[in-house]
Amino acid sequence: MVFSSGAAGHQCATILKTLPPENPFTIEVVRFVMPLESNLGDTSAHWANFTAVLYPSDLLKAAMAFWRDTGSGLSTRHAEFCLEEFDYLDSDSATPAYRTPASRKRCRSETPVYLTWMRAAAGNSHEVKSFLASIATSEQPGQPTVSPDDVFLYPTGMNAIYTLSDALASPKYKVAMYGWLYPETVDVVRRGTWAECLSYKYGTEEELDRLEALLQSGQQIRALFCELPSNITLASPNLRRIRALADQYGFVVACDDTVAGYVNIDALPYVDAMMSSLTKTFSGASNVTGGGLVINPTSRHHDHIHAALSKNQDTYFPLDLDTLKQNSKNIVWRVKHCNQNTLPFVELFKAHPAIAEVNHPSIAPTSALYKSVMRKDGGYGNVLSIVFHDPRTAEHFYNVFNVCKGSSFGTNFTLAIPYVQLANYWNQDKVAKHGVPRHIIRISVGLEDSRQIVGTVKKALKSVDEFEVKKGVLIDQV
Repeated sequence: MVFSSGAAGHQCATILKTLPPENPFTIEVVRFVMPLESNLGDTSAHWANFTAVLYPSDLLKAAMAFWRDTGSGLSTRHAEFCLEEFDYLDSDSATPAYRTPASRKRCRSETPVYLTWMRAAAGNSHEVKSFLASIATSEQPGQPTVSPDDVFLYPTGMNAIYTLSDALASPKYKVAMYGWLYPETVDVVRRGTWAECLSYKYGTEEELDRLEALLQSGQQIRALFCELPSNITLASPNLRRIRALADQYGFVVACDDTVAGYVNIDALPYVDAMMSSLTKTFSGASNVTGGGLVINPTSRHHDHIHAALSKNQDTYFPLDLDTLKQNSKNIVWRVKHCNQNTLPFVELFKAHPAIAEVNHPSIAPTSALYKSVMRKDGGYGNVLSIVFHDPRTAEHFYNVFNVCKGSSFGTNFTLAIPYVQLANYWNQDKVAKHGVPRHIIRISVGLEDSRQIVGTVKKALKSVDEFEVKKGVLIDQV
């Protein structure tokens, strides 16, 4: 496994060393670094540095879990760049056999291509932070403008969540996870050094009652993690009540707004830190990853969170950031267009007899909670999920639904995925009781012509009707 951060590499190795391999093998950490004589005095040379963790192949699942959950691996662009510079890198390790000098030294007269790239991309970080700050700023009276200094960028959305959780975690405190969270978020929080991880998966008022009773009894939590809305159930938490509890009992509210985004919702005043996967709608083009975290400027925890996050090394590769900047320029138009494209989907699915449940913030039991934090010109987002009465019908619909199939959402094109197969592969039967059956289908609606994409839905549902008739005939024959 390769990581841009030496700290991430060492943490991965530490975790792997606690696991028994089938074959004895020493887990090694090797750091590759550009020596001074080859970096030509340019600070951008450090982007060629990376850390490799060598481990036995039977620990692949654990190594991949760390890489996936923490989002701290090299991106494709970053890996290609490191490979280009590889011959100029020294390697260092606690094991002498892995200490090697670079095979090449750069001539002083040689101007590496990356210097031009990096210099051109140097200002992108501030530009993207300023843009995120502007769209995250609340439109509520009396709320301050968000400063770019309160915006932090990461190579992935999961890395933003992981970094915040790691900064807050303490063996002296418990942490709460409220509502149905993306499983990797749960895994990241559980990786932290918390005294206990409390789970309130249904995200109901009754569960908030339980949490409040726990706090009233004298027990403390350090943070509460939630999503607005939930990535699959599309339910929304009662952020106003959570904010009141946080103010009374002093915990941090960390919310993931990726599904709806800042263009649709104005929820920053109710949280201490808002996390987003910029891979999704913020980019839209599906060709770069990114993560963002915005600290509420009025948060009582502002200084502590800011100081903790500022200690971390910047690992967001400039060329990824450059791509993200270009992609995000028209986000407001894209979000509004996708919002409008999604509403006919909701109505078509609601009206179809083969479909048992349609999940979307506009029609969820918690729709009033979502609407209470919606911007004046905001909408309900472009992500919905559907549950068919019969898993066989769900499979048929998925196969005939003529859109792209893939493990993301917020792309500029419509996308569908059998969500549980992606996110809950190892415990598919355990999640159904939370309203997430194995045949649930998540759909992210894109920028296609509205009539065209609605026609695609109608065609797939017509095929479902024919399938249901054939299925009924077969049952009668039996």
